[in-house]
Amino acid sequence: MKIGLMSDLHLYRKPRTVLKALECLRDVDLLLIAGDLVDRGTREQYDLLAQCIQDTISTIPVLCVSGNHDNPRQDDTNYRSFERYLNTRCTDMAIIHDESGAFKVDIDDYTDLYGLNPLYNQKLFSFPEHGQQLTYLESTLSESMAKRHIIMCHAPLIEHNPQRNGNMPPYFSKEQDGRLQDIIDKFGHVIFLSGHTHITPSVEFDEAFNNLYINDGSICPTTVKGGNGDTRQGNVTELELLSDRLNIKIYGIYTKIGFFSDNVEL
Repeated sequence: MKIGLMSDLHLYRKPRTVLKALECLRDVDLLLIAGDLVDRGTREQYDLLAQCIQDTISTIPVLCVSGNHDNPRQDDTNYRSFERYLNTRCTDMAIIHDESGAFKVDIDDYTDLYGLNPLYNQKLFSFPEHGQQLTYLESTLSESMAKRHIIMCHAPLIEHNPQRNGNMPPYFSKEQDGRLQDIIDKFGHVIFLSGHTHITPSVEFDEAFNNLYINDGSICPTTVKGGNGDTRQGNVTELELLSDRLNIKIYGIYTKIGFFSDNVEL
């Protein structure tokens, strides 16, 4: 199976970049969007995104999680309506939504996917109701028979944040950041997909737990990590899932020049 990944579309009024990114992924079997689908969370912006999807990848199922721009003022009403629309397009997938706000779906014989939807307030993400989404994640992983697990969440974890430095606080509270990291390490064989950073996409493999962390950057112009503020074009990611490994390709949406390519046993 080939999975496309993009994040931080920030669709506002002009869909040119979003359309170009979607066109790059016409041959995938499934598209994942790791948050910040639109810029201001309005119904009109989600309607425009739905039209973009229909015009480019009308037969490809799409799954997503929300970002901070998708639930302004902690109101995810319009996002949840769009999520339901996407779910109606996934006719061959059994998507299980939990009352906590998270969801699970079996991707293939070897892989399941978990979507996490934290809320955002005062520059901090949080899982509401004392982290019920994390409770659901841990409980469901404990029952999973899958060989590997994809977890998609808009914000990266502090230990695997490509922006990290000694003074940078986590995007989540320390307690929730640590709890999510502990769950991932407990089960292992996790592919953790995130966005939010708007910098050069990064891939990091944790051999101790056989976990892979992919931060997709953005389809918007992306700040080069370690650079002088110059920007390069946005990017998309392709993940080819094989029975015992994962092929990864990340490339620019306009030039198709590769940012990263690798083959990981997982």
